[in-house]
Amino acid sequence: MKFLKSIKFPIINLRFFSKTQYSLGIQINKESAKIAYLESTSKGFKLPIVPFQINLPENEEEAGNIIKEELEKRNIKPTKVVSGLSSSSVLFKTLKLPKVSKEELIDAIEYNIKEELNTLKGLASYDFDIIGEEKDFFEILVVIGKMKDIERINTILKYASIKTNIIDADPLALINMALLYQEKTEKEENICIVHFEEKESYLTFYHKNVIIQSLNFSKENYEQLSPDDKEIAVENLINEINYFFLTIHEPENIYLSGYAFKFPEIKEYMQLKFGRRFNLEYLDPVEILNIDYNGSTPLGIYNVPLGLAYRGFLE
Repeated sequence: MKFLKSIKFPIINLRFFSKTQYSLGIQINKESAKIAYLESTSKGFKLPIVPFQINLPENEEEAGNIIKEELEKRNIKPTKVVSGLSSSSVLFKTLKLPKVSKEELIDAIEYNIKEELNTLKGLASYDFDIIGEEKDFFEILVVIGKMKDIERINTILKYASIKTNIIDADPLALINMALLYQEKTEKEENICIVHFEEKESYLTFYHKNVIIQSLNFSKENYEQLSPDDKEIAVENLINEINYFFLTIHEPENIYLSGYAFKFPEIKEYMQLKFGRRFNLEYLDPVEILNIDYNGSTPLGIYNVPLGLAYRGFLE
């Protein structure tokens, strides 16, 4: 398919660590960027600087120059950079295809993602990974991204004098964090993450496939509400989650991420309403990445850029 452009998306992978010592994760949204810088240690990871957020103008050159200035202020000279596509910029699809040659496999994948490409309406880029196999079949996870959003990130980072080593997807960065946590705690295979952002909040569900459900919740709106209206907002959020699991096997645990760390009442009220149906846990990067951190800012707000930076340590 000539309208497809090649780009490498990393897929979920926890098997091999690289020799990289530092990794920079950059989450770029329409109006801001969240940045995290990780250093690998023998016991886990540490933060040479505390993750930070900067507002970005619409102009790509100006946005890149601002990022460049902020990195220079902090004396950050990254050798490994991982940037992320937002949840609204990517689609995921799992395929079960016969074991054939690589060329035949690519043809079969492109045939099977025609509908998703039409959904994105425009130039798209995709990558795939084999996440399982049977005797005669491969289970394949395909990640499809909007080319205009990929190009925007690359252009901004070019003006920031940064070369991106990996373009990831924000939901995959969160899944990798959850997988690492489950590897340590031997939790169930199903992963459900409710991630809260300034404007674009979403639920991510993973079990051999990745499903993203946008949520009608924004940090900016929530902060302006009265206590009674906040309770209504969380009630509506619970209803959205209930609706999502009408047709999907329920997990035992739901991980809360992003601005859930800033508003603890959300977790408390949701747990009260869910009772024993779900166990709600914070997706806590301090525990997951074994970070030595005593700051006042909850690091969970920066789970996406931290997950992106963590991805830089994986082969």
